[in-house]
Amino acid sequence: MLDRLINIFFLFSLVFIFILFANAEDHLRITLALLLSLSCAFLAFILNWLTLDGLTAAVLFGLISYGLGGLIGALIVLAFFISSSLLSKDMISEESLLDKKFRRNGLQVWSNGFWFALWIIIWFLSKERIFLVAGVASMAFATADTWASEIGGHRVKGKTWLVTNFQAVKPGTDGGISVIGTIASLIGAFFIGGLFWLIEPGVTLLTFLLVSIAGFLGSFIDSWIGASFQGIELNKRLKNIFARQITYVDNDLVNWMAAGSSSVVALFIFLIAGH
Repeated sequence: MLDRLINIFFLFSLVFIFILFANAEDHLRITLALLLSLSCAFLAFILNWLTLDGLTAAVLFGLISYGLGGLIGALIVLAFFISSSLLSKDMISEESLLDKKFRRNGLQVWSNGFWFALWIIIWFLSKERIFLVAGVASMAFATADTWASEIGGHRVKGKTWLVTNFQAVKPGTDGGISVIGTIASLIGAFFIGGLFWLIEPGVTLLTFLLVSIAGFLGSFIDSWIGASFQGIELNKRLKNIFARQITYVDNDLVNWMAAGSSSVVALFIFLIAGH
């Protein structure tokens, strides 16, 4: 239910922007983005990678990323998606590809993509670079977190400690950190920050470092939230008002909160630094 509400929100936002704020060049790019997003998302649906709600979310996310974010937004998202897919144990496992549990739903798409999409919309409307920086920082986190999970939790087995008390835990435990995972997280964040530096004119070295460090810090925020809250009900009474996805802290909600935290950290540091 919640993923459908998010889909509706972004759909109406796109229609509103298309009619009232987009020019002829924007209309052409948005139309092209729609065709490309539909093609890629439908292929993913046929390959059993997305549910129907996941397909809708992926189309909207791709539409915003390229249609409003232009080449910059598209390349940042592609860099995250391709690198994460190459590292993912699910993408290289034939059993996982055939397993219906592998299919990503709308919430899983938006857990990493919500903040990027939101900041891109605000950037498109305001033309203020600070919001683009915040959006890229959220994707730097998503990349850092995925690389850390896949490399530190699945690819390379090593000592893992719980981030809250540094007790030894099994690799892949919620809130667990390792040396290899931390290095992978750092490289993933700097990968997105470096790409942003290369493809966006006017991005300074300081902005590159800001985006990368914010994404890297986000992975620790993610681990702390996961260790402290994942798997619990925030308040059972809230279930009478809000959807269970909001009150129950699962991995999607943890990722969403950490991605938002990374983007807000980048936004405030950017304001303070004046870059």
